[in-house]
Amino acid sequence: MEDLAGAIRDLAALSTRLLLQLSGDGEKRNLAISPLSIHSVVVLLAAGATGDTLDQIVSFLGLSGGAAHAALASEVATLVFGRDAGVEPQIQCAVGVWVESSLRLRSAFADKVTSEFKAGVRAMPFRENVEEARVEINRWFEDKTGGFIKDLMPEGHLDAISTVLVIGNALYMRGTWLDPFIPYNTLDDDFFLPDADGSRVRVPFMTSTNDQRISCHPGFKVLLLPYESKGNHEFSMHIYLPDERNGLQALVREISSSGTAEFLDRCVPTRHVAVRNLRIPKFQVSSKIDARDVLKGLGLELPFHFTYDWSEMIEFSEPAPPVAVQNVLHECVVEVNEDGTMAAAATEADLMMGFSITGEEEPAAHVDFVADHPFLFLIREDKSGIVLFAGQVVNPLL
Repeated sequence: MEDLAGAIRDLAALSTRLLLQLSGDGEKRNLAISPLSIHSVVVLLAAGATGDTLDQIVSFLGLSGGAAHAALASEVATLVFGRDAGVEPQIQCAVGVWVESSLRLRSAFADKVTSEFKAGVRAMPFRENVEEARVEINRWFEDKTGGFIKDLMPEGHLDAISTVLVIGNALYMRGTWLDPFIPYNTLDDDFFLPDADGSRVRVPFMTSTNDQRISCHPGFKVLLLPYESKGNHEFSMHIYLPDERNGLQALVREISSSGTAEFLDRCVPTRHVAVRNLRIPKFQVSSKIDARDVLKGLGLELPFHFTYDWSEMIEFSEPAPPVAVQNVLHECVVEVNEDGTMAAAATEADLMMGFSITGEEEPAAHVDFVADHPFLFLIREDKSGIVLFAGQVVNPLL
């Protein structure tokens, strides 16, 4: 159990590492990612890797070790999201593995991904009709994300000659606020952009005068908005609002450098406070990224080099060719309105064969929480601390 808790802490740290890497180019933009979806695909890659490549993947995942992260991915697949239909919030998590139809997975790898990670495994005619295979896999992502992730892999993304395997994860959530906002009370107001000239845009803000779970800390506040949750799990959105209008990046760096999971746990609002002014913008943020470059920027490089470290994944006729991860695509969308949240994410990694080798403050009697400038958000399962989605809003209109 402690190993699993350690993997959950590593996952929380991965959330802020990814956000920092994505925003490190200085471009101030909206971001939405699913650390859990990316984690699932990386863990499946680890399940089929050996040697230096496996060692680097395990090191990338975090200090708790490869077995703990495999246990977390298995726990997510079998327990956390093994939910009955109609249970709030609605959550679907699916894993798919597609192998070139002239090849087959090694039995140990196939058994592991199907039994531990509940993956569906299918043969796919990449060599005979690579575009038909791409379209069919894209349909799988669309179906598993409630129709919100369409055409994840663009035309020409897969190669008929060299593509041998595709691994995918799809995550979908639709949650209703435990205390919904009243649409009649939604009002247009100014949202300040992270520009030196103080520019702003008019956006619709959801408002409420009900007591809220808010914690106040030096330099920022945290608002917890719970979803209707039934069963053994509780889900909520956490909004981290810096005091300074241009304080978002500094806040993300502070969270990342302070031990992310411990920081997040310390900041969880534990009590309701009276609110004078609560304003949260309605927003829909989406991102589609080449996660290969992001992962390489975080030190995960060996999987993208041709190597024989994937020999436990696919059966080849002798001599077996070297294999490398060619692409990792990630797409995520998060929509927030008066009723609740819709969020979906998809992550895809395809492998190709080669032919040669190279501390909380005491709250005031009344608290304002006016999210009229850039902020960070997380969607977590609160009992375990698992981060499903994360992102930042710098302009609700984009």
